[in-house]
Amino acid sequence: MAQLIVFDLDLTLWHCGTLLWCDQLRPPLSQDKEGRVRDADGVEVRLYDEVPTLLENLADEGYRLALASRTSAPPIARQLLELFGIRSYFEHEEIYPGDKSTHFASLQEKTGVSYAEMLFFDDEPRNISSVGRLGAQAVLVSSGVHQAIVSRALETSLSLD
Repeated sequence: MAQLIVFDLDLTLWHCGTLLWCDQLRPPLSQDKEGRVRDADGVEVRLYDEVPTLLENLADEGYRLALASRTSAPPIARQLLELFGIRSYFEHEEIYPGDKSTHFASLQEKTGVSYAEMLFFDDEPRNISSVGRLGAQAVLVSSGVHQAIVSRALETSLSLD
């Protein structure tokens, strides 16, 4: 059973409009009265539609949540988490450049959760491969994380026990 659910950021929890990653955004970031988040050039960053409810449901169900992002702009990523009001859902944040295996080694050390009890969602095949080699269940998402893919992964996780 999954003891720790880990999410990537860019193209997994959010998308950066015409840009691929948050490290391409130009500060300062701001949020307007309607809750839209934009960079200095007006590029809008949006959470995928189901993310807020999904995170709330997972937290309510007692799952421990964490982040693993290889961005070269950790301050921008953290500011986006704050602006979207979702940072508090995550017990641990591993947000820095480098192979995701380093992020997961740190998560294992900090949480005491074995790789086999970690469930990971990411949009990049290279990250799925890297984390999968550690023994974690790694799930590739193609257009953001959503409830159906998380539910299927959790069901698979339960059947592996």
